[in-house]
Amino acid sequence: MHSSTRMIPLVFAALVACGEPGDKNTTDSTTTTTSTASSSTTSSTAATASTTADATGSGTQGPTSAATTGTTAEPTSGSSSSSTTGGACSKQGEPCNDGQTCCAMLDCCAGVPVPAGEEFCSDNCPISDRNAKTDLRAVDPGDILARVVALDITSWRYRKDATDVRHLGPMAQDFKAAFGLWDTDRMIFPLDAAGVSLAAIQGLHRRVVAAEAENDALRARLDRLERRLAAVAPETP
Repeated sequence: MHSSTRMIPLVFAALVACGEPGDKNTTDSTTTTTSTASSSTTSSTAATASTTADATGSGTQGPTSAATTGTTAEPTSGSSSSSTTGGACSKQGEPCNDGQTCCAMLDCCAGVPVPAGEEFCSDNCPISDRNAKTDLRAVDPGDILARVVALDITSWRYRKDATDVRHLGPMAQDFKAAFGLWDTDRMIFPLDAAGVSLAAIQGLHRRVVAAEAENDALRARLDRLERRLAAVAPETP
C-alpha cells in the first residue's frame, strides 16, 4: 500500500477531531487553550511577584505586590485617615472645659475673664495677657459706674429661643453707644462686658468707702458733741 493511501485515515481522523469552525469541539478546544494560556500567564506573574517579594524581603509591600494581589494597602497608624476618625472636635462657641479638642483655627478660651468650667472654643478669645496688649489708657471708675446706671437693661429672649427661655442684659447698640468699645454694635464682646462690670464695681466700691468714711466722721463728731453737752448741762434732780 502506498504511503499516500495510509495517510487518508489519519487526515480524516484529524478533521473529525478538529471539526468545522464554530463547532462545539472547536469552541471547547479554543476555550481550553485560552484558559491554559491565562493560567500560565497568571502563574508566571505570581512567580514574578514571589521572586520580587523574596528579593525585597516583604510579601505585602511595594507596588508590585499590590498590583499582583489586587488589594489596597491599609493605612498605617498615625496616617491622616486614622487621625480624622478620632472623634468630633468642638466648633465655635462649643465647650472645651472637659478635655475636648477645638477644631482647626480655634483656640480653647480659658482664664480671666472666662469662668473656670466654662471654657469654650473660639477664633477670638478674650485674651488678658498683658504682653498681648498695647495703648493702655486709664479709665474713671466713677464715670463707668454712672454710664452703667444709665444703661437700659432688660430681660429678653432671642428669636430662635423657646418661649420659656429668658436672658438678661443690655442691647449691643446701647452698649456700644455708652462705652464705645469694640468695632461692632451687633454683639457685646465678653471681655468688654467683664471690664465694664469690674470698672463699675470699682466705682461703686469707691463710693461705699467714701460713704463709710463720712459716716465714721459724723459718728465721731456726734460723740464729741454729746460729751460736751453732758459736761455743761446741769444734772436734773
